[in-house]
Order: sequence, then C-alpha cells, then structure tokens
Amino acid sequence: MTVVVPEPLPLDLPPEDPDALAALVRGVAGAAYCLGTLDGDLTGAAHSAPDWLGADADAAVAQVGAVAILVRRCSAAVLAAAGRLSAHAELVTAARQAIAALRAEQADDFAATWARLSRLDDLVTAVRADAPEAVALVEDLRVAEEGRRRAHAALLEDVAADGAVTARVLAESSAVVGGRGAPGDTTRVVAFLAAELPGWGDQELTARGLAFAQALAGGLGAGELASAARAAAPYAGRAAFATALLLGLGVDGIRELLYRLGDTDLSTGPAVARLLAYALGSAQATGAAYDPVGELLTAGYVDPAAPGLAADQVVLGMGMVLAATRPADGPPLCTVLAWGRQMLAREHAQAGTMIGARAIDRDGPTAGSPLRDDPVALVAERLTRADDPGLAAALLGDRLAWGQLLARPWNDGGAALVRLVARGGSAPAAVGDAAVRAGLEALGAGLDDGDPTDWTVDRRTAAAVAPVLGAALAGHVSVPAGLLWEGARGEAGPGAADALRGLGYLTLDEGAAVAVYRALAGWSRVQPGPVGAAGPLPPLPEVVVPAAFVAVEEYGQQLAYTLHGYAEKARAERRALGWNLTVGLAVNFLPGRGGVVGGILADYLAMWSGMDGTWDNGPDRGLVFARADAVATVLDGRAPDEGSALREVAGQAGGAYDRTARVLGLPEPPESPVSHWWTPLVNAAQPGPDGLLKKYPDLSRIVPGPGR
Repeated sequence: MTVVVPEPLPLDLPPEDPDALAALVRGVAGAAYCLGTLDGDLTGAAHSAPDWLGADADAAVAQVGAVAILVRRCSAAVLAAAGRLSAHAELVTAARQAIAALRAEQADDFAATWARLSRLDDLVTAVRADAPEAVALVEDLRVAEEGRRRAHAALLEDVAADGAVTARVLAESSAVVGGRGAPGDTTRVVAFLAAELPGWGDQELTARGLAFAQALAGGLGAGELASAARAAAPYAGRAAFATALLLGLGVDGIRELLYRLGDTDLSTGPAVARLLAYALGSAQATGAAYDPVGELLTAGYVDPAAPGLAADQVVLGMGMVLAATRPADGPPLCTVLAWGRQMLAREHAQAGTMIGARAIDRDGPTAGSPLRDDPVALVAERLTRADDPGLAAALLGDRLAWGQLLARPWNDGGAALVRLVARGGSAPAAVGDAAVRAGLEALGAGLDDGDPTDWTVDRRTAAAVAPVLGAALAGHVSVPAGLLWEGARGEAGPGAADALRGLGYLTLDEGAAVAVYRALAGWSRVQPGPVGAAGPLPPLPEVVVPAAFVAVEEYGQQLAYTLHGYAEKARAERRALGWNLTVGLAVNFLPGRGGVVGGILADYLAMWSGMDGTWDNGPDRGLVFARADAVATVLDGRAPDEGSALREVAGQAGGAYDRTARVLGLPEPPESPVSHWWTPLVNAAQPGPDGLLKKYPDLSRIVPGPGR
C-alpha cells in the first residue's frame, strides 16, 4: 500500500456579495427614513385640504388619508425589511470571515504536513511502505479536513436558512403594495397602487392601455404578443386600462386580434385571449347616446358573406376568448349575445357549402386551431347561465338564429341547445313569447309547399329540443292559442302558417303534444262564453282552438309519413347513383352489341337488387286525427240536452278543423317511378348512337313505347 496525501477540500464562500448587500441595506434604510418623514408630514395634513371646497375637498381629504395609511404601512414594512437585510448582511460577512479563516488554517495544515513528511529520512520509502510516521501525519490532516468540512457546511447552512427567512420577510413586506416577492411584481404593484391611488392610477393605467394597443398595432410576433399579454395581465381587470386598450384598438384592431387568436400563431397559450376577455369585461360602457366603449362591445366583427376563412377565424377567436375565463370575468353578456348572433348569421350564409357552415369545421381542422369547443355552444352556455333568462330569449327571438340552431350539428347531441331553449322559454311576457313563436316558425319553415326538400331542420336536433320547447309553449300558452285561432279563422299569414306547421311537427313528440294540449285545455276553461240574446253563436275560442289543434296534430302525422317517403327516395337515389357510377359506367365501355346486351342485363340486375332508383313508401302507420275527432273533443263533457247549441258548437269545431287544415296544406310523400319488365328494353331502344331501335328497327313493332 501507499500513503496518499488528500487534496484540499474546496471551501466556497456564500454566493451573496457583501458589498451589494451593504448597498441594498443603505438604500432600504434610506427609503425607510423618507417614508417615516413623509408619514410625519401626512399625519397633520390628512384631516384637511387647505383652499379646497365642497366635494373636491372631501375627495382630497379622502385621498390624503389613503396615502397616509399606505405610507404608514409601507414605512413599517420597509423598516422590517431593512432590519432583516442588515442582520443577513452581518451574517454573510461573518460567514465569509469564518470561511477565510478555515482556508488559512487549511493552507497552514497542508504546508506543515508536507514539511514534516519531507524531514523523514527516506521519504519515498516511508510513503511506499506505509511508515507509521507518514500514516500518522496524513491521518491528522484528514481529521482536520473533516472538521473544516463540517464547519464550512454549517456556515453555509446558516446563511441559507437566514436567507430563506429574509426572503419571506421581503415577500411579506412587498405584500403591502400588492407584491408577492416574485418576478413580475412591478406590474402587480402598479395595479395595486392604481386601485389605492385612483387619482394617479387611472392616468397611469390609461397610458399603459394605450401603449399596449399601439404595440399590438405595431405587429408584434406571436411570442412577443403572448409575453406582453402575460406582463399586462394584472392590469386587465382595471377599468382604466381596459377602456384605454379597447378604445386604442378600435373595431379593426379588435377584429384583427380575434383573427390572430383564431389562427395558429397564438396557440402557445391563452394569455392573449384571457387579456382580451378581461378587458372586454372590465371596460366602462356608459350607456349614453355617445358610448364608444358600448359600441365596441356589440360591434360587428364577423362578415356573414365574406369569402374565404378569415371570418371563420374571427369566430374561432371569439370562442377562444369565451373559453379563456370564467363567465364572471369574461366579456359582458351583451357582447356574448352580439357575438352569438354574428356566428349564426355567418353559418346561415355559409350553409350548403362543401366544407359545412360551422367555423370550427371550416377552419379548425385545417388550421390546427387550439380551440376544441364549438363557439356557438360556448355562447349558448354563457346565456344559459345568465341570471336574466331574457338574454337567452333574445337570441332565440330571431327566427334566422333559431333556424340555424336547428339546422346545425352539435357536438353534444344538442344538449347545450336544449338548456338554452329551456332557459329562454322561462323568460316572462313578450320576450319569452317571441322566443317560442320564433322556434315554431323556424321548425315549420320550408314546408309550405308540402315538399320538405327545402326544409333544413336536423331531425335529431329537433327531437332533442321538442320536449323543452313543448314545455316552454305550455308556459306561454297564449302563443299556440293565438296561432290556432288564426288557423281556425283561415286567415293565418306566412309566419303564422309556418308556426302552425312547426307546431304540427312538434306534436310528434308525445311529451310536447301532451304539455301543449293540457295548457290549451286550461286556457279554454277560462275563456268567456257568449253573452247576449239568443241567436247564432259567435266563434268560441274554447271550441275552435282545440279543434284547430286536432287538425295540427293530423298534419304532424301526415308530415311524418311524408318525411319518411322523402328519406326513402333519397336512399333509393343514392343506391342508383352508386350503381350507375360503377356497373352502369363499366357497361358503356363494352363494344357494339355487347354493350347493348350488357346494358339490358345490368338494368334487369339493378331492378332485381333494388338499385334502379325505385322505392316503396310502405303503409302509413301514423295516428289519425280526423274531423270527427275534433268535433268529439269539443263536445266531450257537454250536456246532451243543449240541443241546437251542440249542433252549432259541432259546426264551429268542424269548420275550424277544415280551415286550419287548408292553412296547413297537405304534405304528400313522393311517388316512386314504376319499373315494368320491359323498362330496360325501352331504355335501350331510345334514339341514340347505341339504341336498339337504331341498330334493329324491327324491334319497334314488339317493344312498347314509354308510358304504355
């Protein structure tokens, strides 16, 4: 073995710089002195404002008092911070001195050990042979180093522990002005002081809001914009900053920001969306005739008919703003309502396009938008949770909006729409009446000619909404009663006729039909009866309205069978198109007579396999609500001995049924084309380059012509 002299242990100094700490202590102590002096000055002035009068004097006194309280708190906090920093600086200085002494001691010990080893008679032999004298010298050195290691670690631990205590004291001291002892405290402190000192703070926040708007207009990149938004977050909820930011942006600036939010370059985080959401929710609208902030909150940011995807990205940006915050912190409900109308108007204008109507379908998948929620569903949720059900009813009061809500697909199967309709239907008086009537009109729009080809309602969405819409109509029974009264008189205008057809479709849901029927029965019982001398009875609402409802129910049953027929037609046409694009197309490439024969055989095979475009509507298994049922409904419960009155009531009921039926019209299913055994031969015999009659004229004597 060999005796090894260890390397000196590293004895690092604490990381704190004593000179910097001393300078900091002097600065904080100076601030404490200044605050103490200011506290003394304000104590006498806090109760008066010389040369100020009236409300201005009261405001000045209040402001001086607030400043005095703030200064007193800051003075105490700064004194505590100065004392703690001074104690920590002293500990750091003492630790550095102790470590310097350990280093000197270490140098002396190593020098002494090497000197003693060098005085051995044969140093090399002693070291290699583990001479007892060499081993003892090295062991003494190791023991001394271990003692220095423990002493050094204890000194550093003391400094670190005292540093943690100092950091806590500094954080607590900064809390008196809104700080948290962390990076970014500057903006938090400014926001806090702006609230405590509005005379100064409003001007400061206004300047910062305008500066942020100018920075946005300067074309900040995505990263810079997100960083700036995070830095400005503490101000976003302050009215002065929010108002200045929105006014600085204007309609064009807000639209551009929404566009960028809907694009992918701001997908790094929700900071920008959250900032805009807080600003929209905090800006001060006056409600006066000239209210620039109010105009920005409800301005039009989406062009319904704009080509391309830019408007869809604005819609997605709106969705990101709505998703970035809680309802209490985000845009006001007037903004949510305005945005919802713009979204639905855009979808209505884009309906029927190859890529769909919803912005999230049109732009989201292709651009990789971070938004995962349907913006319209977010609007519905916000309006549903509003304290005032009139806001939900206001959106539903627009027939165009209702129509698009019923036509569009919903990621949740229509659950958000169901909640929205339930909330809007609970709105009182005229607002709720308008909402449920618009729903009926949208439900029946496009059915006026008996052909549902132009009917845009999604039947799954309608089925989901039917129970709550029926309950809403029961709560606003004057709406269906008024519509049925118009139908019973045969004078329903286009809107009323559409609403009656919508009511007919609604009755296909048993729960909705029962709810409306019971509400109408209760309504009928409280209608005034005929007053005056004997003679022909005037039209009785309690007679003609229930009878008209029976006609509406019959229309609903006929409409269901008609819709079934058109669905069968669409399936048959899809099957025939698939056949023609495959087998039919292939036959056209057969040469000469082979192509003709092949075409005939293909047509027979299509007939046999149900690919020839024909279909069977099947029997109508729906319920029947005939004229006699309407009469029986109104006669039920009346005394048989009423004689002529019963006959007149029955006549009124039958007439109301007939007139309502004429207003509704008669929906009829499409008729399938008829295919006979000779149809393929006739098709092949049609004039044309490949027709059989052109190649084989004698066939005209034995092949029946079209329509025979």
